[in-house]
Amino acid sequence: MADLSFDSFLNLFKKKVNLEESKEYVELEVDQRDKPTTKLFVKYYSLIKFEDASSVLNDIRSGSTLSFIKVKELKEKGGIDELKRTITKMKRSADAAEAQIVGIDEDYVLIVPNFVKVEKGDVLVQKPMS
Repeated sequence: MADLSFDSFLNLFKKKVNLEESKEYVELEVDQRDKPTTKLFVKYYSLIKFEDASSVLNDIRSGSTLSFIKVKELKEKGGIDELKRTITKMKRSADAAEAQIVGIDEDYVLIVPNFVKVEKGDVLVQKPMS
């Protein structure tokens, strides 16, 4: 194994390191392609009971999952109270992770991580051509 001094070690990274005598720290120049990319997972869930939300909560905490959740069966089988309890639990986890939770309609919920933004607005309807 070769014994390297600190100076020879820095010379190995000469292209990446910019050392100036007057500074007490080392500046690293990083190319954009050197940055790790975050993978975004898209998952679909169909909730039937409150306990089914635990896997959704884990994905919210991971911060890298876009969760598309069908809550229609939960509402039908568990009632409005079960639906509210489940949504409240998911909302608390989303708030803690700085994620965004959006109701798509009365049957679906979308939860996205903090680096994804959902813009709400009017749906564009294409007019028939005359």
